[in-house]
Amino acid sequence: MSKVPAHLPPHAHGRKATWFELFFDLVFVVAVAQLSGAYAHHYTLGGAVQFALAFLAMWWCWLGHTFYGTRFDQDLPRQRLLGFAQISAVCLIGYGVTAPLTERAWAFGIGLAAFKLLLAGAYQTERRWLGAAGLIRAYSTLYAVQAALWLAGVAWPGSERWACWSLALGLDLLSPWLVARHTAEVPPHPEHLPERFGLFTIILLGEGMASVVHALDHGEHLHLSSVIAAGLGGLLSFALWRAYFDRVRGHGERHIADAAAGRRMRLWAYGHVPLYLGIASLAAGTVALSSPDALTLRSAAIYGAGLLLAVLGLGLLGRAKTTQSAPGDG
Repeated sequence: MSKVPAHLPPHAHGRKATWFELFFDLVFVVAVAQLSGAYAHHYTLGGAVQFALAFLAMWWCWLGHTFYGTRFDQDLPRQRLLGFAQISAVCLIGYGVTAPLTERAWAFGIGLAAFKLLLAGAYQTERRWLGAAGLIRAYSTLYAVQAALWLAGVAWPGSERWACWSLALGLDLLSPWLVARHTAEVPPHPEHLPERFGLFTIILLGEGMASVVHALDHGEHLHLSSVIAAGLGGLLSFALWRAYFDRVRGHGERHIADAAAGRRMRLWAYGHVPLYLGIASLAAGTVALSSPDALTLRSAAIYGAGLLLAVLGLGLLGRAKTTQSAPGDG
């Protein structure tokens, strides 16, 4: 007699990030550090645009893996195997991200295509959860289409590449709305998902503190500009940590019981986009502005834009606060 498939994956109370997820995050941030380092050495408006687009493309891979994991991951061997393959794809992305539109575009595009294809495959392995059939079908299709677009961009340089990759990134930005109707049916874990975002926030803030050390070590001798840049970078990292964890409590539980809660969760997820862009941009700026005579009106404006992005993200997270009490709260 065949076993009847379960309806939905269970939510274990008090679930925490696994050791594998922490490993995955650290490898992912290595790619972010590569991108940030390249941006610090090309701290211009053009460099800022390339940094933002490449960062969004990479972070949405992390986001896709995280939303899959918070719903379906049970730390099974097959899931770990897929995770190791995704980590390999991230390494290829990290190699390509220093020149994602020129000589290393092949590595960047193939790495992203491989990651998206692996995500599509991961969802297909969860088809036994009948209640999640719509969500699984939507994500599998989305990631398969994106994989094809990233590969097409590798094969077609020039304007065709821009068109393919822009469409692939546009699908990322729209993806929360494309699957919105399935959010309440298959909600993400209310404790595990915010913890994952909080951990990634800490890692990015750690990159900000690493940039403090790089700024002080920038050049043969310690000079005033490096001290000022390092001091400002450190102070902003402290302030952003306190604002995220103490003020807006971006790591707070997210219970999805109705459509309104689903909208708040989408606002909460989107709020991390400018926040993370801002934190990573400030880290690059700390290194870029540590050189003597690096501070100009243009570089100051780029640094200020990073700070404004972070503040905008915090504001969105504040608006996305949920007023409902978690189960068991008084």
